[in-house]
Amino acid sequence: MKDIDEEILEELTNNARMPFLQIAKKLEVSEGTIRKRVEKLQKNDFIKKFTIVKGKQTSVVVGIQTNPQFPTTEIVDKISQFGVDRILEVTGRFDAICFISSKDMERTNEVLEKIRTTEGIVHTETFTVLKET
Repeated sequence: MKDIDEEILEELTNNARMPFLQIAKKLEVSEGTIRKRVEKLQKNDFIKKFTIVKGKQTSVVVGIQTNPQFPTTEIVDKISQFGVDRILEVTGRFDAICFISSKDMERTNEVLEKIRTTEGIVHTETFTVLKET
């Protein structure tokens, strides 16, 4: 059986506006249990924000390579201030992966330029999202 926290996260991922009472009924627990678990998930940074997706948007994924002489965590912290949706430190070809959504490509390009010119960034590779399901 799945952990209740995982089930709550799954339900909120599918519909962040789902009422706690509805989640509680679905998971066969009390509404108070859901409320307390969600508060704990927020406190422990499993839920960082509830997002809104507006109409047509441009979305890109950016692979970021950093200079080994600069701490990747510091670079990631700096980039997170640029209005990105999400940024992850990863292993492999890139040191970080960043997700950006905006109302138009001009705004996306402004964020990309901030990333590209950040001290410690060696290379970026941008992937435009064509379709999201």
